[in-house]
Amino acid sequence: MVGLCFQINDWTLVIEENKLYRQDREVSVEPRLVNLLRFLAQHSGEVFCRDELIQHVWDGAFVTDQVVTQSIFELRKILRDGRLDNARYLVTVPKRGYKLVAETKLVNLEDTEFWKPCDRFIPVTPPVPESKLPHDSHDIIENKEEKEVTPDLSFPSGPLTRAIATISKDVEKEKKKQGSGFNSFHRWKLLAFDAFLVCILIAVIVSTAYQQTSTHITKAIDIDLIEFNYHESRNQQADTEFLADGISQKLMADLSSVGNYRVQLNKTDFTTGILPGKVVNVRVEEQQNKTYLDVEYHSNTSNKVLFSRQYRMTNANLEKVLRQSSLDLMRALGVSVSKEKMDSLMRGLPKEEGLLEMLVKANHYINQSDRESFEKGIQLLEKISEKEPDNGYISAELYIAYNAFLALNPELELINDNSIKIENLSQYLVDNYGDNTNEMLPIRIYEALAMEAIKQDKKEDAQKYLDLAFSRRESPFSYILQGKLNELNGNLESAGDAYSRAFFMDTSLETYMLSENLIFYSDLENVAYFMYRAIKPSEVRLM
Repeated sequence: MVGLCFQINDWTLVIEENKLYRQDREVSVEPRLVNLLRFLAQHSGEVFCRDELIQHVWDGAFVTDQVVTQSIFELRKILRDGRLDNARYLVTVPKRGYKLVAETKLVNLEDTEFWKPCDRFIPVTPPVPESKLPHDSHDIIENKEEKEVTPDLSFPSGPLTRAIATISKDVEKEKKKQGSGFNSFHRWKLLAFDAFLVCILIAVIVSTAYQQTSTHITKAIDIDLIEFNYHESRNQQADTEFLADGISQKLMADLSSVGNYRVQLNKTDFTTGILPGKVVNVRVEEQQNKTYLDVEYHSNTSNKVLFSRQYRMTNANLEKVLRQSSLDLMRALGVSVSKEKMDSLMRGLPKEEGLLEMLVKANHYINQSDRESFEKGIQLLEKISEKEPDNGYISAELYIAYNAFLALNPELELINDNSIKIENLSQYLVDNYGDNTNEMLPIRIYEALAMEAIKQDKKEDAQKYLDLAFSRRESPFSYILQGKLNELNGNLESAGDAYSRAFFMDTSLETYMLSENLIFYSDLENVAYFMYRAIKPSEVRLM
């Protein structure tokens, strides 16, 4: 009797086999994951916390919460099966637990398309005693036994095995023809062929074993490097991707300002032998007209999810969500931060409802390479600046965006209107924050002041502002400005190091273009040759 199984969306769970079936897919699942999925399928739609799952699935055994979290993560990965569709199975209910939201029903395996009976009824005829057989039947039995002595060797096998079987058949036929006169020459030929095959087999085994003893190191992990990835909602709404990108940049900036970790945004196809030790995935989900922020921290060292949390997000509580998600992520990474430090990280953000979301989207657009997206980001920053003209942080962001746009598009001429805007912003920043070096200002203001000082050839002031920025956070833009200042001071070697450091932190064409064209043109082929060759292909010169 075949046991019952569960139909979970397009998956079929066969408990007795510890397997999941879907169309032409067959996946073997660990027993602990099968028990967990079976329990959730039996109580589909119900929410269970970790303690309840430990009590019912693990029978109250001593199991940590991490085991439950890891099991949920593995189940999600198996059920998703690498697909990019909108199918959802296990969801996290904030501060309550987990539940199975997939359509679930109890079915018989015989009723599914995966039922393949392997045991068939074969009628067995009881043997007839030899004493009851007729006399002439003994000859028939003997003839049948003689025929059964030589089995058929035409079985499905490899070419080499079939060749050997054919040779054996030919030898047997030759023996029957020649009888006892079969000479030993043929026997020695077969023995030599067998010895040849054995030697080849031994050589293959020895060669394979020797190759396996040598160690080939292809990758290494940098445990102090954190990579940030952002993802759009599973219902593929464009706004969710913009928000996820902007929020990931904010989390990345906050973390680099506090701990000793180095951060990078995964936005370029870049192959390297050094992998980030930690990965943070940021996703904005739209569910039933509600917006949620999902933050997940995955360790490449242990290949486990060590932090996963979901936040309900609205225009009214966006600043609170940014603050709490940043704080929770820092705690998960073992970074201690004070309330005063968190306040300084949130300083300068727009207060009016709706403007903060606009700023997050603007950060996404000005991080893109195409001209139209960058211009859209500048337009959003201009709208925020009109609403809050006295916000120094927004003014600094807009001032940097104007200059970065010119560096990324050197073929464009500076329009008079934009030239006036840049002059007004620079004058506003210098008048209000130029001498204010004791207060903890947003880092972006120090970077804007440093860039303006470099443009005015005020080298000492530029270095002072850069030192203030570096004391709070290392960023690619600060290193680009440091490279420009080193070039003005005639120190080309230090300038190349600064550009290379910026390129290492943000390996992208945008970083290269800013290093080359920001404020003034830099000949990177002479200043940072390796960085130049990383972007432009090598040349073949004829001697």
